[in-house]
Amino acid sequence: MTDRQPASLIVLLETDRQQWFAGAAGPDGPPLPLMCSDPGNLDQYVGEDFDRQLSFLRHRLAGVLQRGHDRLYARQLKAAHFLFVADGDFPDADPRLTQALAEHFVQWMIKPPVGYARAPDDFAIRQADDLHLVAGELPARAALDLPDAVRQLAQLRSEEGAWELIPRPAS
Repeated sequence: MTDRQPASLIVLLETDRQQWFAGAAGPDGPPLPLMCSDPGNLDQYVGEDFDRQLSFLRHRLAGVLQRGHDRLYARQLKAAHFLFVADGDFPDADPRLTQALAEHFVQWMIKPPVGYARAPDDFAIRQADDLHLVAGELPARAALDLPDAVRQLAQLRSEEGAWELIPRPAS
């Protein structure tokens, strides 16, 4: 049995397109795109009351973490940190939704720890201060250049074949 290398599982949330991208970043090598959803994957919360909005997004994103963890495991990696990075608040949502969602994951996940951050539009990150922590913590490993990892994963979003497409579940 080989030792699995620690990595951060980073989930980019494109709020306008209602789409997510999950990738890995570790101290060795460039960030690794893992999987993504189709546009509109997160839009089922629209028109619902606050509790249903929160419940839907919690369950959908918990599934992303589980699948992402499985993809890491298959690559001899282990999640040392989960990080959600959103490019804004969810449109047509209760104004409390982002904070409540972020706090849910931070309280629900103890090990590995979780962070939820907000990035500028289109993930245009130039420095660490461009990531605004909403809840939780950012990875502590000094070897991980988090802003660079998020920026690189964001740049790969449009690269054909870089991501495994996870289609929307049947409703």
